[in-house]
Amino acid sequence: MAADDEPRETILRNLKYERIAPSLIYDKLNKAVVGFLTSPTLDRRILAACRTALETERDACDATQKRENLQYEINALDAFERSLNAIELRGMLFERLPQTGRPLHRQGVHISVRPTVRIRVSRPRGHDLVGALLIDTAKGVAPKTPEAEFKLTNAMTHSAALIHQQVAEVFQERPEDGAKVSPEHCIIFHSHRQQQVSCPTSSKKLIRNMDAVCRSIARGWDGIAPPASFDPKKARYRG
Repeated sequence: MAADDEPRETILRNLKYERIAPSLIYDKLNKAVVGFLTSPTLDRRILAACRTALETERDACDATQKRENLQYEINALDAFERSLNAIELRGMLFERLPQTGRPLHRQGVHISVRPTVRIRVSRPRGHDLVGALLIDTAKGVAPKTPEAEFKLTNAMTHSAALIHQQVAEVFQERPEDGAKVSPEHCIIFHSHRQQQVSCPTSSKKLIRNMDAVCRSIARGWDGIAPPASFDPKKARYRG
């Protein structure tokens, strides 16, 4: 959504005609991060236990690719631990979320939104504040120019706005909770870059622009041309 027109066309083509390939999912690390954040004292022993389990599995593994993948996960754990001082954690209570993320439905497009933990901030006066935090442990590509850095930050801002929309929808269905959704506490944190971005206080224009993009995607989805390598005889289709 934050991409220029030509890259956006490529992104959409790759989404519709997705190449099924193995992807790295840091399952053990993600569970450890959730456990660490939701522990009453931010217990570092949870991360230490994760490191021990990963290193043990790596050392016992004979398959070269799997060993490398486990090392990537250990590297991501290193980056997360190095980034802890860069995350603003004071005054926040972190709560576990359901295992499956709740998608947003915007103008005919389903958007996967999967925060790591829910945030609650208790206030002596007024309603509690609620939000959500997404910890991005993927290394990605380091920006080499100010323009590239701006695009990455812009993409994170769009993601934070979508988290705000998701949190707002969930709590609109639970008015008895009495909590107030806080844009400031709808946060994306990239551990390798040690960069934290919150949803803007006013994100209406951002959401309107994203809705316009979603309408455009929905209108043009059937007309997206396949890549030259696409073979309909070998294709598999989702329901």
